[in-house]
Amino acid sequence: MLARRLTSDGIEQFDAFLIGLKSDASLYAPTELLTDSRTSSALDVEVNAEPREFHSRLEVAEHLHRILKSDASTLRTDNGFWTWLALCWFEMLCPMKQARWQPGERHRWIAGLDDPRKSCQHLLAGPYQVYRAHRDDPTRAMALLCGPPHQPGPLVRLIASRPSLVTCKAVVGAATRLYYDSAKARNRPGLGGRSPGSPRRFADLLSQLDLTWDLHSLTTETLLDLLPAEFDQFHRTATPRQRPLIE
Repeated sequence: MLARRLTSDGIEQFDAFLIGLKSDASLYAPTELLTDSRTSSALDVEVNAEPREFHSRLEVAEHLHRILKSDASTLRTDNGFWTWLALCWFEMLCPMKQARWQPGERHRWIAGLDDPRKSCQHLLAGPYQVYRAHRDDPTRAMALLCGPPHQPGPLVRLIASRPSLVTCKAVVGAATRLYYDSAKARNRPGLGGRSPGSPRRFADLLSQLDLTWDLHSLTTETLLDLLPAEFDQFHRTATPRQRPLIE
């Protein structure tokens, strides 16, 4: 199937379907919107959008990077295209519980690329944006790309929602070093809240560091060294710290 874009009418009807799932979670996805000329329109390039199964956000991002190589600069900012693709792959992406769809928040499906807080959580545009920013070394971004496609996780909301952070190699690399468990190919459990060394604490400290340091000029190791000892539980240095560099 060749990808298209949803028109404003198509997006409205897809949105109505998502709202309808709140009262009837057994509704069928309105796939007729994908090809109807009143609800979708053709792209200027050919993109193969045949649905396929993905096991992780990384697999989603890698596949999208491959199929969008022909016109990434245009399509990556096209809300209608990303919303069309989310509907096309809805049954593959949407989790089910007791035979009922569990779509979650609207912005996971309806693309709003002008708002980074929402676009980062779109189930397709979100991982693609992260991968594209770190395509020179995607393993750097594993903390943001691991896990099932329908589970972005707290790090995505804290880091990928801020363009200045998600494009920073040191920040994303440090997040992966701190929170990604490579042996289990997933992030460490218990990353919610504001406990010492948590992702929320990490994001708070980045806001402080950004006032006095050019984060984009740092290496991952340098950034890790700037963090206080509370983060040692996730990343232990070779030698004991003499003092925390930031409280």
